Amino acid sequence: MKTGFISVIGRPNVGKSSLINALVGQKVSIVSPKAQTTRDRILGIYTDDECQMIFVDTPGVHKAKNKLGKYMEDCVRSATGGVDIILVVADVSKKITDKDVAFIESYLYSATPVMLVLNKTDLSSYEKIYPVLSQLSFLLSADGTRRALKEIVPVSAKKQDNIEELKKTILSYLSEGELLYPEDEVTDKSERYMICEIVREKALMLLGDEIPHGIGVYIEDMKYDEAGTAHINVDIVVEKQSHKPIVIGEGGQKLKAVAEAAREDIERMLDAKAFMEIFVKVRKNWRNDALTMNDIGYNSKKNL
Repeated sequence: MKTGFISVIGRPNVGKSSLINALVGQKVSIVSPKAQTTRDRILGIYTDDECQMIFVDTPGVHKAKNKLGKYMEDCVRSATGGVDIILVVADVSKKITDKDVAFIESYLYSATPVMLVLNKTDLSSYEKIYPVLSQLSFLLSADGTRRALKEIVPVSAKKQDNIEELKKTILSYLSEGELLYPEDEVTDKSERYMICEIVREKALMLLGDEIPHGIGVYIEDMKYDEAGTAHINVDIVVEKQSHKPIVIGEGGQKLKAVAEAAREDIERMLDAKAFMEIFVKVRKNWRNDALTMNDIGYNSKKNL
């Protein structure tokens, strides 16, 4: 059996989490149209009769503006160390800029094999993709200290196009080894962590642009009753008092919509009924508060 760690790197909003979900075959990372949805390093684990691929999802690479941003930077840096393959993901539906090319090249100075995945082919066309392949083909050859890209693979994570071909390509670069995780495990994250991420995903999707990044989620209490039903108390943390009514909505309608959408996904994940209460709390400037970040689960020591 072949096994290995595959780091998935890219600039914000190129579809890294969607790609990992497609490769694993089920949802392990939350997805929203907003950049920097992923805040933590998350493992997505795919296992079949031939292999076990451990994909490392990371936040989009960006310049840190606060302690949370610094934490996200640390996650990206730690994710590229000790892996067997690096997948650099780019959005082929948009123009590939000089900055994009420089970003891709920056990963070609290590000994780790690097593949370029051109995602979102469903939003483009062959006539537009072909020039991009020509534009980037020079990266398939080494240049001085820069190593060559091993592969360029166009895919659509959303439509599942070429995902199996990408898996086969990754498999060809992995080495023989023992199983590193149980066969039925699809992520390294806890049940509680995944519940918080589901709630955050629904909040990002349903609250619009009023609060793009300034929310955190943690579980205040969770227990199962004798019938196996999960009872979950969740806190959504915002940075400003003025954000609280935005999250709650008129008559509590927005918060109710977030809770209902999250509950459906949580019940599917737990394979159990769930009752959930969500409360909104204000913790000023929490993204620069190490103690609050630790409460919410962003602890850089666990990722280094």
